[in-house]
Amino acid sequence: HHWKGYKAPPARPYRPKYRHIARIAPPPHWRPYHNAPIISGVLGLTFGTLYHATLDYLYTQNFIIDGYTDNIVYLRNVPQYNYNWDDVMLNYVSGRLANAQFVYSTKFYNSDRYNSVYLTLRNTYGSPISMRTLAGGGYECVWYGGNSKGMVTLEYYNDGDRYYTTLSFGNY
Repeated sequence: HHWKGYKAPPARPYRPKYRHIARIAPPPHWRPYHNAPIISGVLGLTFGTLYHATLDYLYTQNFIIDGYTDNIVYLRNVPQYNYNWDDVMLNYVSGRLANAQFVYSTKFYNSDRYNSVYLTLRNTYGSPISMRTLAGGGYECVWYGGNSKGMVTLEYYNDGDRYYTTLSFGNY
């Protein structure tokens, strides 16, 4: 394995925690948006890929691996939707890639990234199947991909002294 002996940089003090994303069922009679892509993976990885195979891939593709545990691989500075995301967490269930969470945080309220990514997702997947206000005044929108299995969630919320924009992809 290429990553054996790889020395990850030290974890940052405000590394975000993984947020569980609930599966929200599409409403009855819902149909995917015309030409919506199928969400079957992320960053060139297919959901369901074995943990060690994803580490090999990430290492050979020169992703910045910021550390890993048994069920989460942390990446740094990953591009997605015309933004660089400070933190990406790949979440594993039973040793297989289940979902990915892209996180960007700021010290002050700024929803520009959320608004821009929202427009990109709306243009790609149509209207969200769910839009709700989170406790504390944040927002959450949910879309399904072309085969109705893959899901993408966009959130903006405050936690402690930081504001978070979180983009999640997975088969939930």
